[in-house]
Amino acid sequence: MKFFCLSKALIMVGVFLVTSCDFKKIHVGVEKPIPNFEVNDSILVKNFEYQKGDIRRYGLFPNQKNNYDELHAILDLSELGLPIYFPKGYYAMSLNLKGRRNVIIRFDDVVIGGALQITNKKDKVSERISIEGRLTLLDKLFIRESKNISFDTVYVKSDTSKNIFKLKNRGVSIYSGSSYIIFNLLKVINTGGEANNHFKHTAAAVQIHGWNNNPYNIHINSLELNEVGRSGVYITGKNHKIKNTIVSNFGSGSQEGIFSLGDAKPGEEKLFSGLWINKCNNCHFNFVTINNAKGKGNYSLRLDEGNYAEPTFIYSLQLDARAKEMKILDDKLTNILVKKAN
Repeated sequence: MKFFCLSKALIMVGVFLVTSCDFKKIHVGVEKPIPNFEVNDSILVKNFEYQKGDIRRYGLFPNQKNNYDELHAILDLSELGLPIYFPKGYYAMSLNLKGRRNVIIRFDDVVIGGALQITNKKDKVSERISIEGRLTLLDKLFIRESKNISFDTVYVKSDTSKNIFKLKNRGVSIYSGSSYIIFNLLKVINTGGEANNHFKHTAAAVQIHGWNNNPYNIHINSLELNEVGRSGVYITGKNHKIKNTIVSNFGSGSQEGIFSLGDAKPGEEKLFSGLWINKCNNCHFNFVTINNAKGKGNYSLRLDEGNYAEPTFIYSLQLDARAKEMKILDDKLTNILVKKAN
């Protein structure tokens, strides 16, 4: 099993950097939104029984059909600094934060049947957004042209009876122009990979990419993936740090109808991998575990090219028996160094 195909000099530099770098001391400076509990919300109040910021105060409730105009008005209120609270339950909708700034949303074990999308609105980026509590998405999480975003616990899983499209989830995509994003726990389960138009942009369960404007400073404390149709993780960019990565069972989906990924050659998206690192500079993966009991896919690990002056490290790599039997692809121009492998 070959992990390195760099020059001897670069390997020596890499060893020095690995031994001198303490992963636990690496932090990312995310700007937090500033709460303002003095916001006057009287124009939107429909039920004074609930506290300020609780969506039920403004006419939205879990487990019933809600009005998108009312939701947008509440989001307008949130930009004034008022933390918004979603009570526990199921919401048959998507939540779009488009060009929003200084937003705090607290989810009390909430299930959203659609997507959470955090994107720009023309030239206005979304920034300083805090997603607190436990949130489950049944479609996807999509982020583009946004920065200073923090998440507590996010699950992306499949429930076709409650998904607003009646299909599996489409995973997580952190796309072009995104930076300074942190997760405590991100867990993705049973991502679809069927050969239909709905999944054309789902080449991997977690995609961090965006050609010529790659994401940077994405930090995840715990990333867990299980039963994903195509690749597990595809990651490009710089200064990413993921403490614990676990990918279990991938590659059982269709190779048809997939759009290409940023910085990958056309057709490579069809070669399913557990973890695919490509043009990823100065990135750190503390613990990586790849389990593939079903033996699907093409590669357990794919180590593609990068800038040799900004090496990327996997500090500890563990493969189960079936994953060890699979190929590991290491490009001759890779900048990725593995310190320990089991």
